[in-house]
Amino acid sequence: MSNIFLSAPVRAGACSSFHSAKANDSWTRIAARFDVSLKKVLALNGARTSTKIMIGDQICISDAPVPTTTTTSQPAIVAPKTTTKRNEVIAIIREIWPDEYEENALFVAQRESNMIPSVIGGTNNCCIGLFQMYYSVHKAWLVDIGITEPAQLFDARLNTLAAFTLFKRNGKSWKPWWTSSWRP
Repeated sequence: MSNIFLSAPVRAGACSSFHSAKANDSWTRIAARFDVSLKKVLALNGARTSTKIMIGDQICISDAPVPTTTTTSQPAIVAPKTTTKRNEVIAIIREIWPDEYEENALFVAQRESNMIPSVIGGTNNCCIGLFQMYYSVHKAWLVDIGITEPAQLFDARLNTLAAFTLFKRNGKSWKPWWTSSWRP
């Protein structure tokens, strides 16, 4: 049986917004990232959860009419002018992460943000703070630890707590921060 993916969604004429599939994308992650129900993403693409996604596939994420004026649905996230000092960041990471994980946590924070809590990065400025947390993908569970707005991730303590929570949610795995050259 071959894995055939229809790169053009069944309702391609109605599609107003596409996402170009990246490594580790899944139907669930795409739905969460763009705040669209899984059922809708699958319907827009004539897919099932078992349908393979290949890097570069164009995934329909919206059939809403494209607005004629330039408005943004979300206010821009603005980094605070003041930031936590490096030695304070290190102390926070050492406080929140258990001893056996803190060196890797320090490495990840250094690599992701140079230990600067006000960093905004990633594609379309998706990722925030020390551990470059992807708010729109994780917002459903971030509320459980008191994070209800993306700007809260500029707080070094909250970002570190969010990262440690993500680590635990992934079975104590560093997978959310893996790169081709770093997998502890």
